[in-house]
Amino acid sequence: MRSHRLQEMRAISDSLVKIGIIGSAQMTVSRRHTAMMALSTKTWVFLGGFALVVALTGGASRYDAIQIVPLRAVSGLFLIPALYYLSLKDLKKEAFLVSLFAFLVFLVAAQLVPLPPSIWPNFPERGVLLSLDVALGLENVWRPLTLSPMRTWNALGSLVVPFAGLFLALALGATSRALLHLLAALGVLNAILGLLQIVGGPSSVFYLYEITNRGGAVGIFANENHAAIFAACSMLIVVELGLRDRFERHSGWTRVVFPAAFLLILLTALVGGSRAGFAAAIGTLVVTFTMLVLAPEARRERSSADSVGHRAYMHPKLLALLPVLAIFLTVGAFIALGRSPAFADILARDSFADLRWSLWPVIVEMLGDHWLAGAGFGSFEQAYKIYEPSELLMPRYINQAHNDWVQLIIEGGAFSGVLLVGLVVWVGRSVVKLVNNRNTRVSALFWLSIFTVIAGASLIDYPLRTPLFQLYGVWALLALSRDVGELEAT
Repeated sequence: MRSHRLQEMRAISDSLVKIGIIGSAQMTVSRRHTAMMALSTKTWVFLGGFALVVALTGGASRYDAIQIVPLRAVSGLFLIPALYYLSLKDLKKEAFLVSLFAFLVFLVAAQLVPLPPSIWPNFPERGVLLSLDVALGLENVWRPLTLSPMRTWNALGSLVVPFAGLFLALALGATSRALLHLLAALGVLNAILGLLQIVGGPSSVFYLYEITNRGGAVGIFANENHAAIFAACSMLIVVELGLRDRFERHSGWTRVVFPAAFLLILLTALVGGSRAGFAAAIGTLVVTFTMLVLAPEARRERSSADSVGHRAYMHPKLLALLPVLAIFLTVGAFIALGRSPAFADILARDSFADLRWSLWPVIVEMLGDHWLAGAGFGSFEQAYKIYEPSELLMPRYINQAHNDWVQLIIEGGAFSGVLLVGLVVWVGRSVVKLVNNRNTRVSALFWLSIFTVIAGASLIDYPLRTPLFQLYGVWALLALSRDVGELEAT
């Protein structure tokens, strides 16, 4: 009987399709479903492929790393599908981030515009160039604002990587969950490669860059500090994804994958030699514990006769202490057994004797001279040589300020400071919106923590000078914007 009724319903449906009553509606739904499935496939293929390319070639901050040649060329190719699928609606959805990036591109390009000889000598430290021009009879040469045009051109070209990452994600409609999964996958790749490097020793074939911290766990980076900060951020992302999965009740296998990924990344952070990364990892563990305690309970969809294991899974607040306690015991064991080089460095070295502190008076002097117009993006190394005191002359040279926020002002001037303040205000307002909703307070803590880790690391280092971290930052900002957009839509 049931089969007969189904046949009758299909016959009626076919008749209605023939006369055009429901045919167009069904075809429209079918087409939309097909388009959504195709778009989802394109999202993972293009974004995943782009992330892999940047992971394998974008971990160095040096302007002369050979890997930047294929990196920028391939990033330019990825702009083709980005611009093909991009629409004005996509841009309007993320108007602030797009405007912020456009302002940055304009600011870098403006420093390359030639200025008349009556203007550019008035900027600080241009007197040396003017003296050379007079000696060579070139008084009427037009020069750009930047002290190092080639380095600024290089800085402008480097923006193709975050540009492609942002617009590709916008064009393909990448969700917050998709972007976070990609970033978590990069964190796992960084951890696996780092462990292989430790096992292989300084001569390991798994090091991707010629100039790197051999013997350390640099992963997909050239700098061990950058890899360690990347690991701390990745642990936070894994925890956030695990909590979202628990609450939304997705596939059960993820209950094993996320904890395993977290422990793998933590292990890499422990065996690394980065003091900043070790401190960030410990802070991440504290935030993890807090997120587990504050996380809302998962949806109750089973009967009261469920197993004890399920009841434990549904009440994470009661068991949050156990895994975190086990992790802290593991960290303590690594420290007690002397298996954490970073912790040993904290005790063995006087932080105030670090080169970064010796540079600070010079950095302050440079900031005082260039805070208004800037010395030019990418020109810090050349500008520093004008100020370098004789007592700091050494075989090793200084190519970064080791304080990215101050260096941003030195290179970009007051306008780059406005750009930075605008970004901080936007992130702060976005986090506040998440805090004001009881269901998203844990996500607010996650976002606040991950940007705090990056901002704190940038106070003593320069992780955002690497193309990989630039892509990481752009996708993190877009994911935050997506979360806030979904909250406002509901």
